[in-house]
Amino acid sequence: MLTLRAAASGDEALLLGWRNDPEAIRFSVSRLGVTPGEHATWLARRLADPGTHLWVAEERGTPVGQVRVDVEDGTGTVSIAIAPGQRGRGLGTAALRAMVTLVARDPAVLTLRALVHTGNPGSARAFELAGFHRLERRQGEFIVLERAMPTHE
Repeated sequence: MLTLRAAASGDEALLLGWRNDPEAIRFSVSRLGVTPGEHATWLARRLADPGTHLWVAEERGTPVGQVRVDVEDGTGTVSIAIAPGQRGRGLGTAALRAMVTLVARDPAVLTLRALVHTGNPGSARAFELAGFHRLERRQGEFIVLERAMPTHE
């Protein structure tokens, strides 16, 4: 059973480890690792930003990944990382589905969008299984996937 809990400042080292995992760096937009100081500053900003939703995915109480949604102008940009050693077990799909359920409560989010590196078909499949569809256009080496959210009336 996978659950999402709000990330907190105490998750800093855990999140930094996942962020600087070689596979995460390889498929990231920046393709760069970050220093502990850079990460601490980034995390503090994200946790204080009402437009950012950041969760730690847990399986039976054990952290196995993170999902983040940065909301701007009705679009939530989704980022996900599954811990090394936990990949290939469907946790990405489960985390994305749980995130969609939580974000559906936010009337400010009309669309979810993700960029997935073309060399990461497992991630693209996880998004598709969570209801995202591929757009015809790409952004450089990245596939663009989107999912419309229900309207709130």
